[in-house]
Amino acid sequence: MTKKIIIFLTILIVVITGFINSFIKLKYNINIFEYINSDMPLKENELEILKKHSTLIYGADYNSPPLRYVDNSTNQYEGLAIDYLNALSLELGIAIEFKPLIWSKALEQLKNGETDICDMYKSEIRAKDFLFSNPIYYQRGAVLIPKNSSSISNLKDIEGKTIAGNKGDYIFEYIDKNYSQVEAIESPHLQKAINLLKDGKVDAVLGDESVINYFITKDDSKDNFKLLDTYLYEREAVLAVSKNNAELLSIINKGINQLNKKNTMEKIYQKWFGTSPLITKNYKGEQYFLLAKFVLLIAFFIGVSLYVWNVQLKKEVKKQTNQLFLSKNELETTFNGLTHLMLVMNEKCIITEANKAFCETINYPKDKIKNIHCKKVDGILGFDCSNCVISKSLKENHSINTEIKKNNRIYKVNSYILEKLPNTSNRVLVMIEDITDIKVNEKKMLQSSKMAAVGHLAAGVAHEIRNPLGIIRNCCYLLNRSNLSADDKESIQMIESSVESTNKIIDNLLNFSRLTDNSKTCTNIYNLVNNIFNLNNKIFKSKEIDFTLQCNRNLEVMVNAESLKHILINLISNSIDAMPDGGTISISIDYTDNNLNIIMSDTGFGMDEETLNNIFNPFFTTKDVGSGTGLGLYITYNEINKLNGSIRVDSILNSGTSFIISIPITEEV
Repeated sequence: MTKKIIIFLTILIVVITGFINSFIKLKYNINIFEYINSDMPLKENELEILKKHSTLIYGADYNSPPLRYVDNSTNQYEGLAIDYLNALSLELGIAIEFKPLIWSKALEQLKNGETDICDMYKSEIRAKDFLFSNPIYYQRGAVLIPKNSSSISNLKDIEGKTIAGNKGDYIFEYIDKNYSQVEAIESPHLQKAINLLKDGKVDAVLGDESVINYFITKDDSKDNFKLLDTYLYEREAVLAVSKNNAELLSIINKGINQLNKKNTMEKIYQKWFGTSPLITKNYKGEQYFLLAKFVLLIAFFIGVSLYVWNVQLKKEVKKQTNQLFLSKNELETTFNGLTHLMLVMNEKCIITEANKAFCETINYPKDKIKNIHCKKVDGILGFDCSNCVISKSLKENHSINTEIKKNNRIYKVNSYILEKLPNTSNRVLVMIEDITDIKVNEKKMLQSSKMAAVGHLAAGVAHEIRNPLGIIRNCCYLLNRSNLSADDKESIQMIESSVESTNKIIDNLLNFSRLTDNSKTCTNIYNLVNNIFNLNNKIFKSKEIDFTLQCNRNLEVMVNAESLKHILINLISNSIDAMPDGGTISISIDYTDNNLNIIMSDTGFGMDEETLNNIFNPFFTTKDVGSGTGLGLYITYNEINKLNGSIRVDSILNSGTSFIISIPITEEV
């Protein structure tokens, strides 16, 4: 219902807004937003624009009465348009200077920026050079012909004739658009064009109706000339500004809109002539018609809405009644059809409802299960009321999830607080699921995954490492038979020791046992790390890698030295691969609170978040095919776990990586 009310109100608001907009458009020729904006005072930037101009220059035709003309007796520029611009000047609070010109010059000077405003008709050609305001008055294009003329009786007869008009006037643009064989003569002003008609040099004069009427009335020529009954056009006149002076347009429009609200142009015309259908438009008839349409539309809209509402309400009532009946049956069917054991109990642990699966499981008929205490139902929820799921749910007022065991089966029990109904006690929905098979399958899957992972690991290690280890061992044997220096022999011994240690790891993997044995020895940590450095010294030099070690030279702890050695060798190997262009490996070791703390950092590539989440997974590698097996960090992780230690990684992409290791030392030296 709420949605329909919102739709109804939205449509009503749209209709009312549309009516107001149409009314304003009809009366003032602007939309509702422009109307509201016109009531706003001039903004600071608009006042600054007027201040910058100080005076607006209006340039237009000097001889187009009654719109604008120079009175020969007073030498004053007068007319309806001049009076209107004086009113606009007062409305905007800025002086307007008048500059009478011939029409073509007026257009040229406005285009060049020598004048600021001019009233004219809008057209596509003029729109290339000017911007136009809202309308200020309306004019009709009239055709003046000799009274006894038989060659022109309608607008079609103009084709093939010679006509005259004011140079630069819109009339010539209109002729070019609508006629193909009209010879047009441009006169400096409309009075001279009428003189050409008097002399028989043209067949007709085309121009503004009010201006033509003024001249033939003034010259007492109404007996000799007449206007065609049909008009060429009826167009709105606007104030135009050059495109370089666009900042004035919004200011001028505000003034025009205010004058339109005051019916200024009608009052000016009444001052000159009384009443006029030519300069302003009378929209009262259209306004009344629009109002009548609006009232009828609203009445129709309300009537249809009430009818639809009534019909919809009846349907909704019937629908809801049927829905309630169906919902009751569907809910009961669903409740009994669920394979989970479900029952509803009140705050006294009395069963008020139970589904078919529950009744079948405990072998109780449904009609006897109701209104008995849960303890009497084979104790499926337990016999200890102090630890009862229902009591706990009601006491803590939230759902409880737990697991219970009964008859070598595991059950998952979920309790849900039901909404309290009037005149009823608190109730709890209990859902019981037998998850014994799920638990068994989980353990089977876990064991299968573990066995598969270890199998893959053993096969990978045996395939990828055993062969090169054999080659390394043979090469060490041959090197030992050579005449070597003491340092070289020491290095070979370290290599052989490392090979032997690696073989132990492989054997343990293949036997599905620990990676190394659990024997602990008193180990000098500084010497252990230093030996690893010596083993990799040539690689460090060739790859321009600096190595720093911060460790007490006398630090000795009881630790599995082989495991620790493998951990450090794997981490150093990864750091070397991460710095192909050189860098720094830093190892910091201290012993505090019975923990051996190791921080190893490099200035290599670093890792993104996805890589960090996978680096300890077996066979995960970012190296090229053949460059790594993805077992190094996996072995490291397992070795640290075997030592009951922890490892954490901090890495910034393109900046470096730090491994933080903590190994508890449980035996004293």
